[in-house]
Amino acid sequence: MDVRPHQVLLGDPISVNASGLSPGQIASLRVLGRDQFGNNWSSEASFQADANGYIDPSRQAPVAGTYDGVDGAGLFWSMTADRSAQMVSPFPIIHNLTITLCVDGLDVEDQTVQRIGEIDVQKEELTDPIIGVFIRPMELTEPTPAVIVLGGSDGGYQEGWAKVIASKTRMPTLALAYFGIPGLPPTLENIPLETVEKAIDWLSQHPMVDGDRIGIVGASRGGEMGMLAASLFPQIKAVVGYTPSGVVWEGIGDSQDAPAWTYQGKAIPYLLFMESEDQKRRFSEAQRNGTPYLDSPNFIYSLEMQRSRIDEATIPVENSQASFLLIANPGDGVWPSDVLSQIAIERLRAHNYTRSYSILSYDQGGHMLIPYPYYPTTLREFYLPTIKVWEGLGGTPEGAAKAALDSWLKTIAFLKEELGGPRI
Repeated sequence: MDVRPHQVLLGDPISVNASGLSPGQIASLRVLGRDQFGNNWSSEASFQADANGYIDPSRQAPVAGTYDGVDGAGLFWSMTADRSAQMVSPFPIIHNLTITLCVDGLDVEDQTVQRIGEIDVQKEELTDPIIGVFIRPMELTEPTPAVIVLGGSDGGYQEGWAKVIASKTRMPTLALAYFGIPGLPPTLENIPLETVEKAIDWLSQHPMVDGDRIGIVGASRGGEMGMLAASLFPQIKAVVGYTPSGVVWEGIGDSQDAPAWTYQGKAIPYLLFMESEDQKRRFSEAQRNGTPYLDSPNFIYSLEMQRSRIDEATIPVENSQASFLLIANPGDGVWPSDVLSQIAIERLRAHNYTRSYSILSYDQGGHMLIPYPYYPTTLREFYLPTIKVWEGLGGTPEGAAKAALDSWLKTIAFLKEELGGPRI
């Protein structure tokens, strides 16, 4: 068995093949790993050796296993959890993968791949005037474009994601928190967009940052925030939104009707989240049965019920100086990111926007919590303890894996092209 490399950055490819078999012989490849909660994740696929006694998943479809079709990443995205621990997450942290070759029912060889989340970077914890983590590639010697990473409605900051982005782009990257952490609002309500403004100011004062070439990568509500920030702050030159919304929605928290975002003390206009009677019934059934609940129909219903207010609540993206790359998928279970993102794209088109803008759309991509390829995508829901329901992501494991593989490479290329990249 040949496995390469034995140490790999998240999102980078892993090659697995086997040789020395008899032509036509059946052999299996198995991948095992343990996540941060102690759950075991595994996948397995059986292959028929070719005329040269060779097995290569990047060229051959398995005859049986946890995925179908020719797919060099199949063994990695098709891993499933045994849920042996009390907690399970659709974003498992698995540091080591054991890959085993099995012939005639016997394990004949195994090799280990170490997954790493960073390459040659330094990090700095920040508590004032912003809260987050600043990651800087170690080789930088002069001012370079920087990236701000914004998470979604789970709060806190996305240090892991930021470290991988810094490692791939070789740009300084800031994982910025805007709520849900000590020193910040506890819920996603009345979040001042000055949080991003302060981050831009802090970055601009750093000797290794070109403060006029800032990018933002945001997920879900973080994508919404990123587009809003770009419409206000001209230093932002590139925005990547993972399943975002071009329409502003109300806050998420204890209040019945509170804005998500404010600027200069004023609420940003927003739409209310509304539920149909049918969706209320489905929600109760999902709570009772422990089955996934899809929120997306509520947003469609909310758009229909507030049609006259959509324009007011749409982000004025035409005021931006940024290029936009939005990843918005039909069948998104959390909200209709394709519809909500298209509203922003149509607004840019209507204003003859001169910078680049585009949408990447993947039919079965679902709501993308996982931006990396070669990563498990089989858990299509996550638990919300505050409302005691499993939120469905939509899409399929294979569709989410294909979306990650295609969009990850395009995201990194977009950031490098639109921001100019480090001059080293």
